[in-house]
Amino acid sequence: MNTNRLLGIFIASTILIWVLIFLLSPQPKYQNINNIQIPKLTESSVDAQDFKEIEFQEVKKNTQKIDIKDDLSSAKDRVEKIDFNLYVYKVGAFGSSEKISNIVKSYNDAGFPAFTQKNKSKKTLTNVLVGPFATKEDIQNNQRELNKIAGIEKGEVIAWKP
Repeated sequence: MNTNRLLGIFIASTILIWVLIFLLSPQPKYQNINNIQIPKLTESSVDAQDFKEIEFQEVKKNTQKIDIKDDLSSAKDRVEKIDFNLYVYKVGAFGSSEKISNIVKSYNDAGFPAFTQKNKSKKTLTNVLVGPFATKEDIQNNQRELNKIAGIEKGEVIAWKP
């Protein structure tokens, strides 16, 4: 019984494939033949005699000395010398992962980037930081709104290096 069904499915799918090939293949009797006329190119206006008068000279090798000594300090050395601190606003240290995720989400929804960092003194707590901000004044200008989002009275401004 199963072999009869498989044979029937095979024959039906084969007929279907042939019908689709016939229907989807381009039919030459229904196609328009477009003849494209390519214009002939004009003769060159440059005379070949002009090229015979050009004199070629050999190029001497190593005629110029190039100094490849590197006098510039690397970019990494220059960046490390610059005091490039950013500032973050520490909202607090929390132990509940649900509370942490809710606070981070509320800051992100308000348009402030927020992230977490393990607390160095108490390993069970996680700090919630908002920022980075370019200057301390940016944090002070937004401090009232930052406190309101987390429901706190005061946070801490911390210098932060990425």
